[in-house]
Amino acid sequence: MNICNLQKNAFPNFFGNINPELYVLSLSRFCEDLGSGMLVALIPLYISDLGASFLSGLPLVARAGLVMTVFGLFSALTQPIMGRFSDRLDRRRPFILFGLIGYTFFSFLYSQVTNYEQLLFIRLLQGITVGATIPAVIAMVTHISTSETRGKSVGIYTTIRGVGFGLGPVVGGAIARYWGFDAGFYSCSLLGVISLVLVTFFVKETRSSPEPASEKIRSKKTYASVYSLAGAMLMMMVGIMMVVALLPEYEVRLEASELSLGVAVSAYIFARLLFQAPLGSLSDRIGRKKLIAGGLFLSVPLVVGMGYIASVGQLILFRAFQGLLVAAIDTPAMALAADLSDGSSLGSRLSVITTAQAAGMAFGPIFGGFLAGYVTFVTPFYACALLMLLAGFVVIKKSRRARESNRTRDCISP
Repeated sequence: MNICNLQKNAFPNFFGNINPELYVLSLSRFCEDLGSGMLVALIPLYISDLGASFLSGLPLVARAGLVMTVFGLFSALTQPIMGRFSDRLDRRRPFILFGLIGYTFFSFLYSQVTNYEQLLFIRLLQGITVGATIPAVIAMVTHISTSETRGKSVGIYTTIRGVGFGLGPVVGGAIARYWGFDAGFYSCSLLGVISLVLVTFFVKETRSSPEPASEKIRSKKTYASVYSLAGAMLMMMVGIMMVVALLPEYEVRLEASELSLGVAVSAYIFARLLFQAPLGSLSDRIGRKKLIAGGLFLSVPLVVGMGYIASVGQLILFRAFQGLLVAAIDTPAMALAADLSDGSSLGSRLSVITTAQAAGMAFGPIFGGFLAGYVTFVTPFYACALLMLLAGFVVIKKSRRARESNRTRDCISP
């Protein structure tokens, strides 16, 4: 009997039917996500402190959107490649360790930049290294859970690591205000070292199971369903991340401080954390697509309203409601993608979802920054709301097709 089974027997009420390795993996990611959350608040505000450069003529919100975009873009490009590579090798830990080493090194380098172009290039490289970790981590979470507990497991994992990401903007804003930006970047690098140590010594490798022949036959239909979920995740992340590029504009419009904007960035994360595990468990019982479509439809008026915010308090409140709706989309979508991705191609299929998340992170800031900078401030909010509405209809349509496919398969099954 291994140590994890002994821990289960010793603490059955604490772990319940959840593999304790999930908690170890989640804790190992907590520190890195705390640093990542700090960077979300630090980097857009850091731009105004840099020296003149070739791209200084762009509006500040456009420069903020571009520097956040390159991270998500190159992370998105990296993930499907690394997902397939990890499937071929049937290994995940090396990809996580590689990403953490890159995250740590480049977090330190931010403190050494002197112009915007250098910052942009380092953010690009950090996106590549971080992108290598994401399919591997999600595959590990899937391997150590079952279909009956997957929603709850994903909810627990994202809640634990999300606490770090939620604290990050507040901590980053406070450090920048009282000790300067360099101290914030040094802190992010230190958190990367801690996370690297935890993964190295306390996270074990996982292995995939062989893909059944029936799963290979249904692979095209599976990918169609996964792509519809990816579209929902993309729209969700665009709505979240475009606000990051608009922080400098909110700072002027609302006469807000770095600390209060950090609280606003964190508000949605803490609300999301509160509801992720309960909504994940609910999706295990009532089905996942109902929650996903409902979250997208309810997000439409909320996103439009964020274009007309008149105070920091309103911004914090709207972001908190956004966190609730994101919990209804993110956790069930990831769990459903994992349900559809059992077998040897787990990493490549889950990378479709994680790539959509990264693409939303990439596209969201530049989407919001350029539309707000060159059209009107409220334009990106209306555009994002329309895209969310379309994504909701796509999810419903795919859900109906999946039910029809299941009924047909049941009729021809022996």
